[in-house]
Amino acid sequence: MIKKVKIEDAIGKPILHDLTGIKSDGFKGVLFRRNHIIKEDDIEKLKDIGKDNIYVGDLEDGQVHEEDAISRVANELIGQNISLSEISEGKITFISDVYGMFTIKRDALLKLNKRGIYTFATIKSYSTVKKGDKLVGARIVPLYTEEKEVENILSIAEEYGPIFEVEKFKKLKVGVIITGSEVYYGRIDDLFEPVIREKLSKFEAEIVGIVKCPDDINMIEEAARNFLNLNCDLIVFSGGMSVDPDDLTPRAIKNMCDNFIIQGVPIQPGNMLTVGKNKNTYLVGVPGASMHAKFTSFDIFLPRIFAGIELKKQDFTELGEGGLL
Repeated sequence: MIKKVKIEDAIGKPILHDLTGIKSDGFKGVLFRRNHIIKEDDIEKLKDIGKDNIYVGDLEDGQVHEEDAISRVANELIGQNISLSEISEGKITFISDVYGMFTIKRDALLKLNKRGIYTFATIKSYSTVKKGDKLVGARIVPLYTEEKEVENILSIAEEYGPIFEVEKFKKLKVGVIITGSEVYYGRIDDLFEPVIREKLSKFEAEIVGIVKCPDDINMIEEAARNFLNLNCDLIVFSGGMSVDPDDLTPRAIKNMCDNFIIQGVPIQPGNMLTVGKNKNTYLVGVPGASMHAKFTSFDIFLPRIFAGIELKKQDFTELGEGGLL
């Protein structure tokens, strides 16, 4: 049984959980670890962190200590490319092992947090992360919980499989098609190539070629076929993405796709993003906003493509809330 006693009466007894200290010099961390045996010279240190009383004793059958409660479930919740920290102050941190994209099964996360005993605080799903980045902070709220609460979390893990994963970015072959007669004939400078090169430089992209085409749908489609024949994983198109009837790029993308996903997304800047797929190759029409805005709809989905995440129409339409970038 656990009971509260004065710290002077706790000498010789173990501390039940990590005790956090906050000092005037800026220190915040573990002052005493779980199972530390209280000594007489600890009394003043405990009083300095506001501890006149402390809990001692043993848990009853069916009760699970905070550290045991989180350690028993953590490994069941994680998938590839995630490691676990040591447990400290009742908390455990999930950490990325690679440069890639962090994903969450959101319905499962809601269930994990629903009862208010376990808490999982995460960065956003589809975040780009580096090796060593913190992804999830997990703990239970009370000092101990009931066995049934542990079993509840384990049942969610069994139902959904890994709930937190990091998809490592892949090496992709990329072809770039820059459309527009004004660029093709040299009437204006091409501003897109340096932009797309900079964006692709964040990933392991092999740029197979960069081709300029006039406003001629046959030439645009021929350029796309050439890149498909070179087994490109991604073909990026620029120019001619607005709603004008003579803007041919979206039509060319539609003609080249066996799975057309979307034209127009609820995201600004970058409303006119167009995405489709030819077998395993993504064809992406990039709006002109990418040439003057640092972050657009294209920058949201380019990392997902390099992570090998299958894109569906809902992935685009659900981003209306928060889509005003």
